[in-house]
Amino acid sequence: MNLLRILLLILVYCGPVIAMVIAYLASPFSLLKIPLKMAAVSFLIIYTIIIVIFIIIIFSIFSDKLRSGILRDVVNSIKNSIKSHPGYFFLPFMIFTAFDFIFLLSDFLYKFLCMSSISELLHELLQLYPMLFAGTITSVSIMFAVTYWVANRAENIVKLIVTIQYIKIFAMATYILALFLVFVPLSIIPSPSNYTSTSVPCSALYYISFLLSYPFGLTAGMILTLIMLDVFAVALRYELSEK
Repeated sequence: MNLLRILLLILVYCGPVIAMVIAYLASPFSLLKIPLKMAAVSFLIIYTIIIVIFIIIIFSIFSDKLRSGILRDVVNSIKNSIKSHPGYFFLPFMIFTAFDFIFLLSDFLYKFLCMSSISELLHELLQLYPMLFAGTITSVSIMFAVTYWVANRAENIVKLIVTIQYIKIFAMATYILALFLVFVPLSIIPSPSNYTSTSVPCSALYYISFLLSYPFGLTAGMILTLIMLDVFAVALRYELSEK
């Protein structure tokens, strides 16, 4: 029972860090390169397990009907830990989850662009840039709106006040950063005249992939965490009303 509890606690709190390591191992800079498909499957498994555990935790707040003694003890341990220090869970979880999605999207985009020559890359990016720019503005605006919508719903819960303030600051900073970073790839695309080879250097190409993936990965990671936070806030509000 203690081993299962420890494993689940590690997975819930360290799962995003594990997913980030896996995404890095699929990047071109890793010495232990793993297939991108394997990284994506591992990523999906980790977050599926975390979401299932979180659903069970929310269910246990609404209804104390968990029959399994081991499962009940494990869920109560995680639930009490999150309830006591929600900021220690949601804020790091949000940051790591956002970067998990960014790194994974970067790996996929790098693989898509790595076969292009410098001239082809420049031509493709210039063609795609209007769509990427519109997508960036739309995605980070949705993320910003969802953040403040969830924050306004949950800020009247005393246990979440500090957590909500930190999330607002993080959302504001990343929103402004995303608006600036959307223009950076155009300035770092290498000029064909600067290289004797027609291929793009791996470091420059991955840097471009990372910057282009940043707003979309950030939006996906933050919205996933915000949904979990909103559901948790509803459960806490229900528990307080029952008391």
